[in-house]
Amino acid sequence: MKLIAIDLDGTLLNKKGSISHENALAIKEAQEMGHVVSICTGRAVEDVMNLLQEADVECPVIGANGAVLYADGKVVDHHPLHKEHAASILTKLEELQVFYHLHTNKGIHTPEFGQEGIQVEIDMAKSANPELHAEELWDAAQGYLKQFGQISIDSFQSIWTEGLTVNKILPFSYSEKKLEEIFRFAKQFEGLSVTSSAQHNLEINDEKANKGNGILGMADHFGIQQDNTVAIGDNMNDWPMMKTAGMAIAMGNALPEIKEICHYTTLENDADGVAHAIREFVLKQALV
Repeated sequence: MKLIAIDLDGTLLNKKGSISHENALAIKEAQEMGHVVSICTGRAVEDVMNLLQEADVECPVIGANGAVLYADGKVVDHHPLHKEHAASILTKLEELQVFYHLHTNKGIHTPEFGQEGIQVEIDMAKSANPELHAEELWDAAQGYLKQFGQISIDSFQSIWTEGLTVNKILPFSYSEKKLEEIFRFAKQFEGLSVTSSAQHNLEINDEKANKGNGILGMADHFGIQQDNTVAIGDNMNDWPMMKTAGMAIAMGNALPEIKEICHYTTLENDADGVAHAIREFVLKQALV
């Protein structure tokens, strides 16, 4: 029995943001052969469960970059951010008017100024570089603005209660200067991990919340040895799970740095690369 951990964006999801029929079928084939298939993503568990339901697939989830492990209908492990550190970072984001996803035990929260703030950044970018296509930038932002389960808030302070836990903070901005400032600001706090899953975002987690530890935790939950783990991904926040897994498979559209550390490279995400990876590199080898 193997644990097959699959990233979402740029990996299991195609360019339309959905799980293809072929990818869903391959996941079910692996499950029927006794393997555990887990989604391993920076997204919140609620969002992942919605995508899986749309594709008629059931899987445990390593969510928020490994901050939350969800299996058998419950949270089985959890690595939240220190709340004082989170509050300082969120204060900085709101001062800079940077859109963010705040992943908590109470849902995914986003600031009310989100659309307006992103539009201002697009206008500024277009002014600095008239060759930019503003429509493409706006379309790309929709994946953040309209992610499933978001709850709009005027400020993080309106939900800052004793029972709230923070799993991850994801700032999104078309301003490289703002992202660099946020990166430097967040790195001053001990015990934090700051990475990225796309060109215009940052992903801020507790240092124990990464996809590598997520794979180890989920494997332990199901009694699977590390050597029998498989990771499939494409971007830099997948690096920890690629280095941890017994077998690492890069997507055809993966960053060169990811391909370099992987055992195999599969097809691109828009060509059912996950289905190809499962069938060619996992299921066929299991039959040898």
